[in-house]
Amino acid sequence: MTSDNGASARPSARVDRAAPVVPGQSARGRLTAPETMDDSAHSGTRSEGGVRRMSRRRLDEAIRSLSPRDRAVLQSVHDFGLLRTTHLQQLHFTDHATPEGAARICRRVLRALADRRFIEPIERRIGGIRAGSEGTVWRIGPAGHRLLRDGDPEAPRARRREPSLRFLEHRMLVADVVCGLTTAANSGSFELVDVAPEPRSWRTYSGHHGSREVLKPDLFVVTATDDYEDHWFVEVDRGTESVPTLLKQCVQYERYRRSGTEQRTAGLFPRVLWLVPDLRRRDRITAAIRADGQLDGDLFRVEVYAALLGVVTGGAS
Repeated sequence: MTSDNGASARPSARVDRAAPVVPGQSARGRLTAPETMDDSAHSGTRSEGGVRRMSRRRLDEAIRSLSPRDRAVLQSVHDFGLLRTTHLQQLHFTDHATPEGAARICRRVLRALADRRFIEPIERRIGGIRAGSEGTVWRIGPAGHRLLRDGDPEAPRARRREPSLRFLEHRMLVADVVCGLTTAANSGSFELVDVAPEPRSWRTYSGHHGSREVLKPDLFVVTATDDYEDHWFVEVDRGTESVPTLLKQCVQYERYRRSGTEQRTAGLFPRVLWLVPDLRRRDRITAAIRADGQLDGDLFRVEVYAALLGVVTGGAS
C-alpha cells in the first residue's frame, strides 16, 4: 500500500473496471463528420483559391468506411501526436500469421488512410531512406483532425509545423516504451490497465502561494498482476539533459507529491521511473538523487531502457 512518500503497489480494487487499454482504443465520444474540410486530393466542390473541399456527403462516406481498427489507429496517432509505421504495426496489427503479413497489411491500411487524408506523413523519416516505409512518421491529417475534433471539442487545432529532430527522436523513444509495454501485456506478462502519453499524463496542482503548476510526465502507466496494481510516472531520458536539470524535474515531482493532489484522487502516489540510455548515466542520476536533501530517494527509480519490463513485472514496491 502506498503512503504519500512510498511506492505505488497496492492491493487491486478493479471492480467493474474497463478492459485493459490498447493505445488508440480509448473512448473519446462518437466520431462524427464536420460540415466540410479542405481536401485537394479528392473530388468535391472547389473553394476560393483553387483548394477543393470535401462535401459532407463524401466525408460521411469516408467515415462510414472506417473499420474499428482504422479508428483505433487514428486515435493512437492523435494521442501520441507522431507515430512510426512500426509503432502502429506493434499496437494494432498483432493478429496476423507472420510479421511479414502484419507489416504488409499495416502498410496497406496506412496508405488507405493517407489517401483519404485521415493521416499524413511528415517530411522527416527515422532511419533515412534505407528504413523504407517502416521509417515513415505519421501525424493526423486534415480529415482525421476534423473528425477527432468533432468527437472531442477540446482537442487542440492541428499544427502543421515540422517537428525538430530532437523533439521527434524523443517522441519516438516514448512510443518505443509504450510498444514494449503493450507487447509484453499481450503476451500475458501483466495487465496494462492504462497508458497515458502527454498531455493526458499531465497533472495540475497548486504550488507556492496558490500558483498554478503543471507536472508533465512523459507517460502515466498503470499495470496489474493478480494481486497488485502499480502506478508509474515515466520519464524517458535520451542523455541530452544535464543531471542538475533532471534534479529540478525530480523536485517538481516532490512538490506535486506534497500537494496531496494525486493521493486525494487516486489513493496513492505513483513511483517515478526514469529510463536512461546506459548504466553510467543510471548510476550518476541515482547518486545525485540520493545526495539531494530535497528528495525522497525511495520515490524515484532509475533504470536503463532494457530493464523496463523487468521493473514493471517486479512492481513498484
